[in-house]
Amino acid sequence: MEQEPIIITAGGDGVEPIAIRWAFSISLFFRDRIRIASAYGGEHTHRSYVAPIGGEVWGPRLQGRVVPCSGADYGHSRGFEAHYMLQASDGALIYIRNRGLMRRFDPQTGDALPPTAPNPQTPILRTMRLTPIFDAPEGPHEWMNRTVFVGHGHRYPDPDHSVFTYYEVL
Repeated sequence: MEQEPIIITAGGDGVEPIAIRWAFSISLFFRDRIRIASAYGGEHTHRSYVAPIGGEVWGPRLQGRVVPCSGADYGHSRGFEAHYMLQASDGALIYIRNRGLMRRFDPQTGDALPPTAPNPQTPILRTMRLTPIFDAPEGPHEWMNRTVFVGHGHRYPDPDHSVFTYYEVL
C-alpha cells in the first residue's frame, strides 16, 4: 500500500502546492567523536569528526544498511556535513552527502538551549533539518539521483546514534 503524500501549501493564489512523501529512514551508529575548539564563532563553538560504525535503512522506497567506516560526519556547533555509503538490500552501493543544521534542546522541557561547551555527561538532545544528495548507480535506485529530498533527524547520546527520516519532494 502506497503512503499518501503530505500536501504543503504556502503563499496565496497562483502558488503551486508542494507535496512530500516519506521515502526511508536511517539509523546511524557512531564511533567515539573527536572534538576540537573552533577558532571561529565564539567561546563555545567546536568542530567534530566521527565515523559511522553501522546502521540500518528502512522504508517504502529503500531498505539496506549503512556501510561501516565508509565516511564521516564533520560537525560544527550548529551544522554538519556527512559523507558515507549505504548498501541497498539488493547489494547496490549508494553515496550520501548529508548536510544540515542542528538545534539543541532540553529533553525534559523541549526548550531550545544556547551553545555551550560539549559535556558527555549532560543529556542534551539535538534535532536536525537535512538536505541530502544521493549518488546511486543505474538501475532500481537511480530515481534517487533526480529526486529532491528533505528530512529531519534526532541525535541520541547512549549509545551515540542518530535517526534520520527522509522525504521525497513530489
